[in-house]
Amino acid sequence: MRQVRHKTLVLLITLSTLAFIGVLAASFAMPETKKKQPSFPQSLFAQAKPEDYIGDEMCAECHKSAHASAGNSPHALYVQNPKNPIDKRGCQACHGPGGLHIAHLKEEDKPFENVISYTKAKPEEIAAACLRCHNDTLTMAHWQKTGHARANIACTACHQLHWADRLGRDRTKEPSEEDKEAGRGASKRGVRSPLFPAAPEPKALLKADEATLCGQCHKREVSEFRKNFHHPVPEGRMVCSDCHDTHPNRDNHKRFHTAKQNCITCHGKVSGPFVFEHDPVSNLSSEGCMECHRPHGSHNPKMLTVFSRGLCNQCHTDKASTHYPGRTCWQAGCHVAIHGSNHERLMFRP
Repeated sequence: MRQVRHKTLVLLITLSTLAFIGVLAASFAMPETKKKQPSFPQSLFAQAKPEDYIGDEMCAECHKSAHASAGNSPHALYVQNPKNPIDKRGCQACHGPGGLHIAHLKEEDKPFENVISYTKAKPEEIAAACLRCHNDTLTMAHWQKTGHARANIACTACHQLHWADRLGRDRTKEPSEEDKEAGRGASKRGVRSPLFPAAPEPKALLKADEATLCGQCHKREVSEFRKNFHHPVPEGRMVCSDCHDTHPNRDNHKRFHTAKQNCITCHGKVSGPFVFEHDPVSNLSSEGCMECHRPHGSHNPKMLTVFSRGLCNQCHTDKASTHYPGRTCWQAGCHVAIHGSNHERLMFRP
């Protein structure tokens, strides 16, 4: 019996040794997987050596107006911090290592392969460059899921990197003769005139006030704000971001609010809960408040989608042939608690 056990033990040890040798041989035989190289613009920083980073004064020799305006930008407070790593200091924090740019400056066929130009780069490249520092706002994966990313809208469509005055009007001047000869500043950067006269002052780094910026793409919403009854965006008492999230952040990724949750931040008195609620107010219907109201503006009072009895008849079709109230169902003296009631199932009184 002892001899059988001894042979079994020897066999197990032999098999284990052979298995280990096989795994070891297979690992040596497998080709080394190459590490995926980062794409542009991260590739500029990945391949850069410490000597590729130059002083900002060298950048200023060619880019005088840009260098002067950068000092007044909110970005300056961060990129001028000497405690930052070398790749996040000065002009090169945003535009990449200056040494590579200078070394390939005379390669006219590919002038923007070694510098991050925010007027020439693709939207995803611009986002990648910005998110090197702004990853506390959102990650690249979060940005790619936004409507702006899917519409190919770059960060620089709304934001600017630096300016000399509040709206960057100095950068809208025609380039000097010296700049023209050097091929710099060939395009005039126009300041967007405010869409509405009472527009509030733009937030930091925005190219214009929110209504003006958003209105460049969202034309229909702008036209609705010009109707008789509208949210007070033209009067400067509201901005688009009061209701809309332009992009998610790392804390909440994306606030998926229902229409009611947005509306009751201002219209709390009609939010309920009521003992007897109108379905749109209770969020049981698909559109919520927008079952009856236009969110931006309408020709009808209270920003209603339809005026008079036609609004109620969209849902209460069984009453259309038997009820003949005055102007509207809620102005005829019957259903006065249109959002909800704590006393009457038919909402005859609050």
